[in-house]
Formats: sequence, structure tokens, C-alpha cells
Amino acid sequence: MSQSAVQQLETHPILASLLRSDLLTTEQAAVYLGLNPRTLEVWRCTKRHAIPYIKVGRLVKYRKAELDLWLSRQTVGGNAA
Repeated sequence: MSQSAVQQLETHPILASLLRSDLLTTEQAAVYLGLNPRTLEVWRCTKRHAIPYIKVGRLVKYRKAELDLWLSRQTVGGNAA
């Protein structure tokens, strides 16, 4: 990631916290994936996509490494993991 990209991330509150933590909220995970948070909520409830998440009481958290792995498995026509 380029230095200017990191600086842009640091100025955005949600993305800045992404740089500091492996556990992401639904909103942070949605930003990371380029989705609306509601989309992740619907996918989670309907089990449309098997994106691993952690339930802590009523809180939902996503591991960045799991999101990266899920993204690599969505690759079409490449060398997906």
C-alpha cells in the first residue's frame, strides 16, 4: 500500500481504526469489502455467502484475514486459494 493511500486511510475514522485492529465491525468490514453494511447483515442472516464472523453478545466482528481469504475464494478465472 502506498504512503499516500495510508495517509488517506488515517484521515477516515472507520478506515483509520481498520489499520489498528484485526477485528472489524460490520461497518468497517463493509467499507473494506466495498459493500453497504446492510448487505453484510442480509448475507449473514440469509447465509447467502459464508463469510466467517464472530458473535460477542449482540456484537458482530469480522477478522480481516478471514475477509481476505473469502475475497480470494471469490476470484473467477484466476489462481484462487
